[in-house]
Amino acid sequence: MNLLQNLHGAAEALMDYSQSIPVIDTHEHIPARESEYLAHTILFGELFNPYVSNDLVSAGAPKAPDQWAAFHCVPDDWQAFAPVWQACKHGSYARPIRIALQEFYGVDDFTEENFLDIVAQINANNTEGIYDRIFRQKCNIEKSIVCSNVLPDADDSLLCGNIYSPSLAFNTLSGIEQIAKEMEFDRPVSTVEELVEIGDAWMELVARRGAIEFKTRATSVQNPDRDSAQGILERLLAGETICENDVAPLSSYMREFNARKCAELQLPFAIHTGVWEDYRAIEIADQIPFILRHPETRMDLYHVGIPHPRDAIQIVKNFPNAYLNLCWAHVVAPDMLVQTMKEAFDMVPLNKIFAFGGDYLYFIEKTYGHLQMARENLSLVLGDRVDRGLLDLDEAKVILKAWFYDNPKQFYKL
Repeated sequence: MNLLQNLHGAAEALMDYSQSIPVIDTHEHIPARESEYLAHTILFGELFNPYVSNDLVSAGAPKAPDQWAAFHCVPDDWQAFAPVWQACKHGSYARPIRIALQEFYGVDDFTEENFLDIVAQINANNTEGIYDRIFRQKCNIEKSIVCSNVLPDADDSLLCGNIYSPSLAFNTLSGIEQIAKEMEFDRPVSTVEELVEIGDAWMELVARRGAIEFKTRATSVQNPDRDSAQGILERLLAGETICENDVAPLSSYMREFNARKCAELQLPFAIHTGVWEDYRAIEIADQIPFILRHPETRMDLYHVGIPHPRDAIQIVKNFPNAYLNLCWAHVVAPDMLVQTMKEAFDMVPLNKIFAFGGDYLYFIEKTYGHLQMARENLSLVLGDRVDRGLLDLDEAKVILKAWFYDNPKQFYKL
């Protein structure tokens, strides 16, 4: 089965050319050290996490404890898995998996006869050098930016670190205590002022150790205030577990200080927007006041603001400090992404667009599948303009390379 589109005209030529372009992978969640990846035995359910598992749950499968957990209904129960997989396997979240299966394992789908054997093959292939084989050799990825609380080894020439900012790390009591201990804070934390002090010092330390970016999350809180943040902190200190949306008064308050520190450190601030669960709590348009308050901070806007990509386009068009990152977006909604980028071409300066971020955890062969979809999508965008006589093919190749490589390399100072 052909899992990539039949391209024609300039799009076909650009797709061929795209295979030769070096890539800056702007966003992954893989372990920051290959040894940790190799130490983990991948379960069948984890092939679908993250993202496909959400579609499977939507189709009727039992919900996992969280979006990153192993998909518990899958491992040994083909009869439970098959109906929901049949409902989801043609979706865009599933395509990278199937492209990877076809490219690396010679099949294009799971069956009752092959599914456990495929998992065994995947784990057998997870040997020393897997990152180099998949990312460098197969994907032509020069640098991959890993988002976690751990930095890659200083001498790792492939991986770079995007670290969760205090606005995310301080969403739980354990996160607060971990960073306070690392910073040798000499008394129990009790106020948001102390959190700001610890957070600023920690960001400085992590930047010195090599972090190239910090990550935060979109929020609907328009005017963060000290008292609301202090109230959430006191609930956390009392041992209460608070969900991500409800902790927003504290994370929004911390985010203001984190943005200023990013500007001071001359590092970008990545903002996760949209897509998950009640996406109204993390709308891209709600971030405009925050972006306006921090004109000196370079804002890396993740996921093109889906499901409201036109708002993202307007923001990047109008604010010099905002940039459009297509990470994850190619597999969320490919046709939406293609239409979005056709409009973005007319509206957004072309140096403010970053083409790709895989956004995966385990089974990194999926990054190859996702990247092929990204190459296909952007070849369609630029090829359409060439075929309509609005762009020269050689110019289109220059732009394609800029999106996949030149722009992110300059933005992240790689």
